[in-house]
Amino acid sequence: MKKTYKKILFDLDNTLVDDDENRKYAIKQILSERNEVVTKERIENFVETDNQFWKDRAEGKIIVPDKYMSNEDKSKWLRAQRFIKYFNNISFEEATEINKKYIDFLSKNVVPIKNSQEILKYLYEKQYEIYIVTNSPEKVVNDKLSKINAQKYIKDTFSADEAGHMKPHKHFFKTFFQKIGTYKKEHMLIIGDELDKDILGGIQNGIDSCWVNIKKIENNTDIKANYEINDLIELKNIL
Repeated sequence: MKKTYKKILFDLDNTLVDDDENRKYAIKQILSERNEVVTKERIENFVETDNQFWKDRAEGKIIVPDKYMSNEDKSKWLRAQRFIKYFNNISFEEATEINKKYIDFLSKNVVPIKNSQEILKYLYEKQYEIYIVTNSPEKVVNDKLSKINAQKYIKDTFSADEAGHMKPHKHFFKTFFQKIGTYKKEHMLIIGDELDKDILGGIQNGIDSCWVNIKKIENNTDIKANYEINDLIELKNIL
């Protein structure tokens, strides 16, 4: 018997849009603008650096200095650090400018995950409330949804920039709950590709979860979702 869910919380990157391709395109443009050598290895190195940076941040290994207290300043500082590391200790000011251009490029080449549009349309017609809960920069969220023709299906979006914390941090979800108002956690389902952010966030906040395991990787962690799918279309078997 299917559970009665009403609010569906979708992660965005690598759940509905191909964030890996998105980032590869953006960093390629940055390297070209800087007249630096563009190689597959250099591009892959950025993705690895970026992945590790946000993993460290989620695990509390990267602490934002006290002077960057507002959510906007905190986000600016964090996003600049990746480029300081990647470009070998450039200045904070230069890294900030690179990040601005990088975010603009993220909106240019958006590739939908297979069946993302179809499943959003299906859920919308089933009258589920669909929310986007993402660690992606707030500025690019609506651009990405627009590029995959998905905005009309989404009730609201919520980003880590708004919360001042990333998934799976409890403050991220607390702020999200405050934004949407009245809710019951038992009527929510969070859907995402990252065990340590989306699924763990669901577990720690009393929300059922669905792991989108498109690459069919083995789960060697203690983080277990209520559901696991290899294709978004499989959500029709759950919802």
